[in-house]
Amino acid sequence: MAVYLVTYDLRKPGRNYQPVHQYLKQFNHCKDLESVWLLDTNEPAPAIRDELKSRIDASDTVLVIRLQKNGAWWNYGCSDWINSPSRNW
Repeated sequence: MAVYLVTYDLRKPGRNYQPVHQYLKQFNHCKDLESVWLLDTNEPAPAIRDELKSRIDASDTVLVIRLQKNGAWWNYGCSDWINSPSRNW
């Protein structure tokens, strides 16, 4: 398993992006910023990207990055989630 940071810019006003959110919610996740999700999953980054690409428009952008255990943040609502011993770094 791995922990990924997934972020996106969804640029088409009025478009229903609910399928993007439904896809991301299926994973063990934390979301505390507008367009940033943390996922704990067995899926490789390219598979996550490809699934998201199938749910967005050509003008939208997606970034999927595998995280390492060490990080820094301030006043971030996902702190407990990140520090949980159940994370699969």
